[in-house]
Amino acid sequence: MHYDTTAHHFQLLIEQLSLSVDAIADIAGVAADQIVQTFVNEQKLLCCGIGIDGSSAGLMAALLHKGMSRERPSLPAIELTTATSEPQEGAAHWLCEQLGALGQPGDMAVIFASQLEQSSLEKIQNALTKRQCTAVWIGAQGPGPSLTFPDAEPLTTLSLCQTSAICLAELIDVAMFGPMEATPL
Repeated sequence: MHYDTTAHHFQLLIEQLSLSVDAIADIAGVAADQIVQTFVNEQKLLCCGIGIDGSSAGLMAALLHKGMSRERPSLPAIELTTATSEPQEGAAHWLCEQLGALGQPGDMAVIFASQLEQSSLEKIQNALTKRQCTAVWIGAQGPGPSLTFPDAEPLTTLSLCQTSAICLAELIDVAMFGPMEATPL
């Protein structure tokens, strides 16, 4: 039984990943270039996620702070997450307050939003617009670059958001510090 459940999860993930790799590469590449320009211009990156999407935002911020594959300076990513706020409307309100307090013209946000309702997406976009921040949306369609996974089950979408966070962090690392050296076998 456990094997069947595990195999089913990975089967769905592999199928959706196969269908999504072109979109992930395209949107993550555009976003990485925009984020690097944000850093070069001495602006902030806000990694945002509420509820279960907070884990993807936290993962991306941690990878940008520490890196994984080599020693390098920490990158200035601010993690704006809350995993325990209920209802979602309250968490979205909190995030909007944080964006209003921390966001400045020229800053950029990566919004992980696989579980957000349309009303929450609109509130977050309004907060970003007021502060003149740009955004890339992962897991939901927002204004601007968006990475969505149509027809994917919620757990598969969450896995794809996590994978996209890792990929985006790696692309930013390479764009900022050059290609990683190959490790000899």
